[in-house]
Amino acid sequence: MTFQWPWLLLSLCLIPVLMAVYVYMQWRRRQYAVRFTNLALLGQVVGKGPGLRRHIPPVLFLLGIANLLISLARPEAIVRIPRETTSIMVVMDVSGSMMADDLRPTRIDAAKQAARSLVDALPENMLVGVASFNIAASLNAPLTRDHTVVRRAIDSLYANGGTAIGEGLFVALDQLASRPVDDQGQPGPAIIVLLSDGASQAGRPPAAAADRARSEGIKVYTIGVGQRGAAPQLRTGQRVELDERTLQTIAQATDGQYFYAAESGELKKIYSDLASKVSWIEEKTEVTAFFSAAGAIFLILGAILSLFWFARML
Repeated sequence: MTFQWPWLLLSLCLIPVLMAVYVYMQWRRRQYAVRFTNLALLGQVVGKGPGLRRHIPPVLFLLGIANLLISLARPEAIVRIPRETTSIMVVMDVSGSMMADDLRPTRIDAAKQAARSLVDALPENMLVGVASFNIAASLNAPLTRDHTVVRRAIDSLYANGGTAIGEGLFVALDQLASRPVDDQGQPGPAIIVLLSDGASQAGRPPAAAADRARSEGIKVYTIGVGQRGAAPQLRTGQRVELDERTLQTIAQATDGQYFYAAESGELKKIYSDLASKVSWIEEKTEVTAFFSAAGAIFLILGAILSLFWFARML
């Protein structure tokens, strides 16, 4: 924790002074009581004392004052806060190879389930869109804060045809070009989450799309879907393999990260981790209000207990 006005922390020196005054007053009280020569009579007159309860309200008052004094120094802490200014495009591979069943029930079904998990984990006001590609690319849901629209777009996807990863990325980049700008006219942060088996066969090369993403400051997180070293056979008789090299190259070129999903459960976990990464940031934030509130609560609680037990404020 840091402080914007740390010199005001010197005011905390008042706390030990007040504690010393309190201890002294308690000592004087005891000295005054000892002046009674008949201690038995004193016990009958005074009755049973409040014991430790007497000290609880003053302790609460001291805690309240300490918190209020700390708040004067304007404390700051590193906290995790929602980052709703980020725009995310989910790019889904819907080529025929995604019908392979090395992920249960199929690659495309596992990908759709995980994509829904990603959307569910994002803050409600975050801009999200969906693009898909096979032999060509389509914009299934433009950037929107209506996540219901995004979920419907994901549910409507089905696998068929060839693979054009580059085209899918270009559609996502075109959509992100229209994302909101800040007060200085600069576009807000954006990322692309690409899920594919990586075997691009058509359209513009993925490297060209990665170069554009890097020049626009957009990271691409790639997720490889399928079993390493396996070549499952489709109903057409075609065997499809996982091409991790292409996906790794795209992620590295854009300063993103590559993930490998060998099972449906792992795929869902990757999406959850990504949602946490892109939707929360650590930021130094002033927490003066926290200490002010804590101080007020201690003071109020001390006053209530003192009134309830002793019919006086302190």
